[in-house]
Amino acid sequence: MKLTASPFAQWFVQGDHFSIAVGENCLKLESKKMFETVPFALWDGQCRIRRGIFWGELTLFVSPFDTQARIIRIHGLNWRKLETFAQSLAEHHRLWMDEQKILLKPILPQIDALLAELDDAPYYLRVDDVAQWQSRFHKVLTDYGVSFAVLNAVVPAIHQRALAWLEKPDQARTERNQAWLTETLSIWQPFFDTAESSPLNQSQRHAVLQDESHNLLLAGAGSGKTSVLTARARYLVASGQAQPSEILLLAFGKKAAEELKQRLGQPEMKGIQVATFHSFALETIRKLTGKAPDISHLASEDCSRSAFITLALSEQWQNKTQLNRWNKYFSEWPLPGVDRDGELVKQAHSEKLHQWIWRRLSLLLQQNESMTKVKQNIDSTDKQANAEFGLIAPLVKAYQDVLKKEGTTDFDGLIRQAAKLLQRKHGADVSGIRFIMVDEYQDISPLRMTMLEALCCAKKSRTPSLFAVGDDWQAIYRFTGADVCLTTDFSERFPDGNISYLDTTYRFNNMIGEVANRFVCQNPLQLEKPLNSIKTQKKKAVTVIGEGNEADIMADLSQRHQSASVLIIGRNNSHRPTQLADWQSRFSNLDIDYLTAHASKGREADFVFVVNVDQDVFPPRVRNEAMLDALLPQQDVIEDAEERRLFYVALTRAKEHVWLSCSPDRPSPFVCELIDECYPVLKKLAGLTKRKVQTVLQGEDVELASTNDG
Repeated sequence: MKLTASPFAQWFVQGDHFSIAVGENCLKLESKKMFETVPFALWDGQCRIRRGIFWGELTLFVSPFDTQARIIRIHGLNWRKLETFAQSLAEHHRLWMDEQKILLKPILPQIDALLAELDDAPYYLRVDDVAQWQSRFHKVLTDYGVSFAVLNAVVPAIHQRALAWLEKPDQARTERNQAWLTETLSIWQPFFDTAESSPLNQSQRHAVLQDESHNLLLAGAGSGKTSVLTARARYLVASGQAQPSEILLLAFGKKAAEELKQRLGQPEMKGIQVATFHSFALETIRKLTGKAPDISHLASEDCSRSAFITLALSEQWQNKTQLNRWNKYFSEWPLPGVDRDGELVKQAHSEKLHQWIWRRLSLLLQQNESMTKVKQNIDSTDKQANAEFGLIAPLVKAYQDVLKKEGTTDFDGLIRQAAKLLQRKHGADVSGIRFIMVDEYQDISPLRMTMLEALCCAKKSRTPSLFAVGDDWQAIYRFTGADVCLTTDFSERFPDGNISYLDTTYRFNNMIGEVANRFVCQNPLQLEKPLNSIKTQKKKAVTVIGEGNEADIMADLSQRHQSASVLIIGRNNSHRPTQLADWQSRFSNLDIDYLTAHASKGREADFVFVVNVDQDVFPPRVRNEAMLDALLPQQDVIEDAEERRLFYVALTRAKEHVWLSCSPDRPSPFVCELIDECYPVLKKLAGLTKRKVQTVLQGEDVELASTNDG
């Protein structure tokens, strides 16, 4: 069936359509420039006719769902034929619609059910959830040979509901999740009020409910991250989203894992998996292979490791060439406590030397590459790093030979083997784990990350969610292989991931926060986040004092407080005050303890003294870590970035007040920065002149500068 303008009429029509015909479920239009096909699905079945002076005109409204609607006019048509033709067009479309309704009838319940899944899902919708839903929706239409345009033509109401999830899924998901969060926060308010010893704040509640495939919760010092971890596990079980056995909480140390277990000790949480990375790797290997590997005594026993290093050094030093290499190295790059005058052989038992060796040996073992490849990764112009590699590489081989002979593995080997097994078997499909939570994520290493990613891999089920809790401001374990970039670059690694914050600290007051938060954020690569103190005051809470004044301040604290905790923090163990035992005895109402800055992580006290905050001490000037710097990720653009984070950790152990104890003649550049940049600190340090401050900040030695001036 076709209606075409006469040749004479076509001459007047010019560029407009002059012919229309009915094809198979479509209209066929013709103009002087083109032929066009309009499927019935894009036409509403309505047409308007208008009589002109000589000819008639037919108007159609075409409304594709993916482009702008438009009007089509066919001119120059015979009026007497046009009326009948228009009626016939409408009848063809009606018959087609009846056929489509019959075709759609069996799948409309499926489409309704699919839409209800999104509307009624009792959980947070992830990006992956919507992507999988889109695939299933299109499959239903494809299986029945129905186009989305047909759905629009036959059941426009359903089409509009689906269109939002197909055209603008991010917007639709955001709006739906926001509505779900509001409703869920209201329904579960009694739970959040009682899940922990104190009601969770709003940022904690939102964190519990957030559930993208990859989630990073930035939790500042004292912000209640453990409460979020345990409350989230309880919520997942109580809401029916998970069985306890489907939840895994990973911690870095046994102590942290035990604390989490104790806080999840309720009967209904029995079966939840709380483990260290190493214990989880061990159990994974046992489960997937039927046999747990044996752990070498070199990995589990300090005394065995020390004996191995002593023996390996003795064997190495029997070779005169090797011994000369060791002596030459320590003559050029001295290690405090290690002889550099040719008597190295007498120090094979040196604990200091053993620590130095083990850090480098561990680093090389973590590289997961042959020693040949590792050497290629070290800049050939880095003389010290290459010298260190030459010393340690033979010890790596000796270590690996022992493990091979024993038929054992070490802790890194556990994680490496578990990761390979999980990668091969699609981790989530064999583990049964659906929710993974990681504590202290800022300490993650690339090797552990490999195991996590393998565990998050699923082929047959919904991808497990990774919920990582950490604080890049407290990333202080780079020397163990930790890579803070896995935290700071989280959004680049997981573009669809979610980053949220705990915005309130319950530990330190706002005046400590004003110093600590501003100080650590001088590194532009640290992630900015709000961290407001629940305790506010106007009185400054960080004081710079001279060395030797600690006892007087403690005496004052002892008189003013019936009981209080005092934590003394030093850069390393050598800074433990010799008067510590005397202070503990004299001020018995004060709970006084000493910890290194690293060991203080996770601890808190009413009052804190950071001692020996001196030049070349905090931060240390010489760290003798060339090979570590050559092989570990280089992520910081500011000098002493990790030491800055370590200083932040020390500052934020205090609830009430921090005293920074230093020598007025050799103050740390950190102390000088606080004073020079007008941080809200009290200065009670005679002899620390503005000139000395500037000398230190310019990187000069204060005593040397004073000598030169003299």
